[in-house]
Order: sequence, then structure tokens, then C-alpha cells
Amino acid sequence: MSKGKASQTHYDKLMEIFTGYNDVYNALYRLKTNDEEKLNAIYKKIKQNLIDSYHISPGEIVNKISQVSIYNNRYMKSYLAIAKQIVDEYHLNQVNEINKVFNYLFYKEYSIVLDENGKNFFNDFEVSHYTADIHEQKTIHRSIMDDDKILLITFTEREGFDKNQELKSDLYPYSAEGLSLLELCCYHGSVDCFKFLITKFQSIITSECLIYSFLGGNPDIMNECLKVIIPDNLCMKYAIISHNIDFVTFLMNEHNIKINLELCSQYNNLQSFLVYLD
Repeated sequence: MSKGKASQTHYDKLMEIFTGYNDVYNALYRLKTNDEEKLNAIYKKIKQNLIDSYHISPGEIVNKISQVSIYNNRYMKSYLAIAKQIVDEYHLNQVNEINKVFNYLFYKEYSIVLDENGKNFFNDFEVSHYTADIHEQKTIHRSIMDDDKILLITFTEREGFDKNQELKSDLYPYSAEGLSLLELCCYHGSVDCFKFLITKFQSIITSECLIYSFLGGNPDIMNECLKVIIPDNLCMKYAIISHNIDFVTFLMNEHNIKINLELCSQYNNLQSFLVYLD
């Protein structure tokens, strides 16, 4: 047997052994549903494949869910619902080092404080009007989140519209400068709004646009960003977070960016970890 075939066989065997672990974390990082039955199915897999099989503590899993939600915030309510099932079944009273804004949103939804140490942030989050809906209906940020180009156009036609406005929000991955409208399009994969802003305002594609495009997952947006931005290690980080193996191998094979094993561990990306070893 050739070295390549032996390596592939080894990879396949390891993937088969850890299928349950891999499938659950893929389901969490790539969550795309608000359907109650599907969320219940994910919870059952968490219980069976992580808590029962690998003895990962329920608190650790809730903590992980809180971290993941910021990279996929459209489905914040779904993450909260899954966490609530774990909290109820395992009678969790305290979850240490949970994401602060997730802690607040959980309290707003269920009147339960998971991390008492995070309560001192609640007033700030209240003032910022943070909700599990992420953005209120009929706002410019909501129009981008929903990729509603028609609604977005109505905002851009209003007097005083600032094409360079930026959004600073703890509901998104940390950004010192805040997210531009175009970067917001990339995060949400909102291709129609993205194309409109490029065409109408010649909005600048930034390195953050490319980074967030790995979370949004829209190939048209990603391709446009790649025309002007050279990917780097931060792109690999977000590709790993996306749990899309095609993105990871693309950066590895086409741009010679190494897979970061520490990030694979931090973001539970077993498949990328095994691809590196392969």
C-alpha cells in the first residue's frame, strides 16, 4: 500500500472512530435552524456523544455554546434554547467564564443568571438594547442580516445616510473599530446587499471582509474579497471556526497557510486537526 493510501486509510479510520464527537460539534458551529425538533435532536446528540460518551461536563458544553454563538449570531435563540435544555436537565446553577453577552441574553430569555460574576455587565447591555434577535426589525443592520436589498436601499436614500458608519456590538466577534456595513454583509453572507454597496458606494473591501466571509460562507462574497485581499493566518482561524473543511483545505493548498492545531483544539475542529496530521 502506498504512503498516500495508508495515510488516507488512517484518516478515515480516525474519522469513523470519532464520528459522534465530530458530528455534534459540526452541528453546533454550523447551526442553521430554528426548528424545535431539529434543536432537540442536536441536544440529544450532545447528551449521548459528548456528555455520556466523552464525559465532557454539561457546564463546559454550555460555555462552549456561548462562545460559538458570537460567530453565528443569526441563530442566537437556537443556541440559547439548546443551552437551556442542558441547564434544566443537569440542574446547572453556575457556569464559569461564560460569554458575557450570552449570559445576559440567557437571563433576558429565561430569568436565569448562569454566571453571577457577569451581572455587572447587564446594565451596559441593557442600555445597548441587546436582544436575542440581534437587530430590531426595520433597521439598516437588520436589512443586511436578512439580505433585504430593497429595505437597505430605502435607508441609503434617506438624508444624512453615512456610508462609512460602523457597528460596535458585543453580539459580534471583537472589532476595535467596529464593523462596516460591507463587513456586516460578509459576516452574514448577505450577497445582494454586498453587491449593492460595492456598486452604489464603491465600499472598500477590507481584510476583515475576507475574514468574516469565512463565517458567512457565501462563495460569491469570498471570491470578490480574494480578488483584492491576500488571505493570512487570521483567515485560517475563521475557516477553522466555520467548521467548513473546504475552506480550510483551500487556504492550505492554494495559499500555503498552515492549519493551526491549537485553534483546531480550541474550536473543536477534529477534521481539520486530522487533515493536518494526514
